[in-house]
Amino acid sequence: MPDLRFLLSPRSIAIVGVSDDPKTIRGRLLHVLLKRGFAGPVYPVSRTLAQVQGVRTYPSISELPERVDLAVLCTPANAVPEVLHECGENGIRAGLVIASGFAEERGEAGRALQRKLEEVAARYDIAVCGPNSTGFLNTFAALAACFSPTLENPNNSIVPSVDNGKRIAVTSQSGGFTFAFLSRSQQRPIAYSYMISTGNEGCLSAADYIEYMIDEGRTDLFLMYMEGITNPGKLLRVTAKAASAGKPMIVLKAGRSEVAKRAAESHTGALAGEVSAVRAVFREYGVVEAEDIDEMLDTATAFSFCPLPSGHRVGLISASGGGGVLMADALTAQGLELLPFDGETRSQIEAFLPAYGAAQNPIDLTATAVRDVGYARVIDIVRRCATVDMIVVVGSLSYEYGIEKDRDALARVVGETDKPIVFFTYSTASPGAIELLARVGIPVYTSMPNCARALRSLSEYAALLRRWKRDREHIVARSRGAASDSRLAAADRVVCEADAKEILGQYGLPRPAERLVQTIDEAVAAAAAIGYPVAIKAQSPDLPHKTEAGGVALGLDSEAALRDAYHAMMQRLRLHPTARLRGVLVQEMVPAGVDVIVGINRDAQFGPMLMIGLGGILVELMRDFVFAPVPVTKERALELIRLLRGARIFDGGRGRPRADVNALAALAAQLSRFAAEHAELIAEIDLNPVIVHEQGLSVVDALIVKVEADPHYKRSQEKRSG
Repeated sequence: MPDLRFLLSPRSIAIVGVSDDPKTIRGRLLHVLLKRGFAGPVYPVSRTLAQVQGVRTYPSISELPERVDLAVLCTPANAVPEVLHECGENGIRAGLVIASGFAEERGEAGRALQRKLEEVAARYDIAVCGPNSTGFLNTFAALAACFSPTLENPNNSIVPSVDNGKRIAVTSQSGGFTFAFLSRSQQRPIAYSYMISTGNEGCLSAADYIEYMIDEGRTDLFLMYMEGITNPGKLLRVTAKAASAGKPMIVLKAGRSEVAKRAAESHTGALAGEVSAVRAVFREYGVVEAEDIDEMLDTATAFSFCPLPSGHRVGLISASGGGGVLMADALTAQGLELLPFDGETRSQIEAFLPAYGAAQNPIDLTATAVRDVGYARVIDIVRRCATVDMIVVVGSLSYEYGIEKDRDALARVVGETDKPIVFFTYSTASPGAIELLARVGIPVYTSMPNCARALRSLSEYAALLRRWKRDREHIVARSRGAASDSRLAAADRVVCEADAKEILGQYGLPRPAERLVQTIDEAVAAAAAIGYPVAIKAQSPDLPHKTEAGGVALGLDSEAALRDAYHAMMQRLRLHPTARLRGVLVQEMVPAGVDVIVGINRDAQFGPMLMIGLGGILVELMRDFVFAPVPVTKERALELIRLLRGARIFDGGRGRPRADVNALAALAAQLSRFAAEHAELIAEIDLNPVIVHEQGLSVVDALIVKVEADPHYKRSQEKRSG
């Protein structure tokens, strides 16, 4: 792995292929670099110009007066590998490749050129950003190695007026988006460490940059615009590392529709990935998802200023009755709770309110109380309430004098509580008021939905860290090698129900009363031992959908019915002469309960994923299921089950008993462990239906599908594992 210090924190820089015209990309790079005040030496390299923008040039890299740390390559794409080779020969350890025309282009030529670039970088161990990058910003060194108009504009400050000590990093696969974060956050008092346009990620992925910044220790949270995932295994390792360090990752993942996927492929040459799997992985690893840049910035603001809450209960204080009602709607829409205050809290608040105010939750503080009492005294009362984990204040910030009057008291309250406090202004915000509140540690929001989403993200991340600590042993197990047993390895690619249940039985799979038979007389004897009614099912690795092939008969309540059904089934199976019949499974008809599907699906990027969903007609009509990377604990499986939209069906009601979700969670955890330990063999596992009873459950059917023999499979697995 190359040393990213030479790339992101170079002591000296060469710009190869520079222009004297600051209106061009090649000229703007030097112009922005000099304008932002990089303190180290900068050496323009040009074969035709003696100087550019008042700075002496050098005809080649080999003729520079010193060995520089970083070379910024502004040359056309075709020349990049040769210039990078020259950098390697002269001991340059880092390169920034601006040019496009690589793997993002259609056709093989661009991909071949990018492979050539990657080979040169690997040969000389050069840390290369790009290609197809707009550059990067290092605020610690005032280093703007980019051609972004945002950095060229002197009105865009890279240092906020209020510094709370927290630093945010940006990585973006979109060059245009990279520095949009800076321009759109000028009114937000947040500070950055690095902003990196990762481009095609030919040599270094966003995960590489984030891992470097985690290890460096100067960045507290990460904003990430992502179109495709170039190295899923490395991304998982780094997200786990960020969670262990308590450093949130806030991600905007593009490519969530078919049209967007096509756009992402043409933009960066990366695959967008399966949305459900990506979101499941993000949820399990504590990655915060956002819908747009503003939501990312508002969420980052909350993480920059606020401590993590112990729950999701909100105390709402409003100077406007209407503002309080609307904010209450926004908060509850995000799953946050506004519980009634206790009597002591209400009585203390009522002492400050006029008769037309309200001391419930939300509090209608009224303009009169705001003017006479201020916000701090009421916040101080609410933050002591045991049913409040976070506090939202709604009011007007058109002018700063109200906050100025209350500033010292607000600072004291914030300093004495470990509960997040945020402000929403329903009027246009005065920059002075925003700055005053930031100085006491209270962030300001101008969007009700984003304020509510930010608080939800704080609450969910706090819960994630608690779960992360609880499940750490199982999370680490996700990266362990698989340990396949010989029976599964020797089985057909499609493992039919009877064999699948035998294999899964080693992991505690519960089975109904059933017996595999070879003849009609054996079937009759098995049914007599099990007890009528029974079902019979043909067992063949060549008939994975045995119902469609006529290989299933249900509800057989007598020997005569069994014999008739058996003979009829054999007649139907003659329509499938090549199907290898392993026998017929005679199975008890299990009692009714809640139909569930539990399975494993292999994601092309992240490997085996556990799926839990409501079965029967609901799985087709409602598509109500959740995914998670394997393995999961029983405790986590219970939490996943409760994420189902129809989870209340397990609670019973209207004469129906409760269903045994503990048994379902145990089954899901066992299946996930099996999939994790046999990851290189499993393409799909289907336990469908699983009938969950008041006590226990029945796995009525099971199927295992193994990975097809593929010469590229081992290589893809290695890339997935990082």
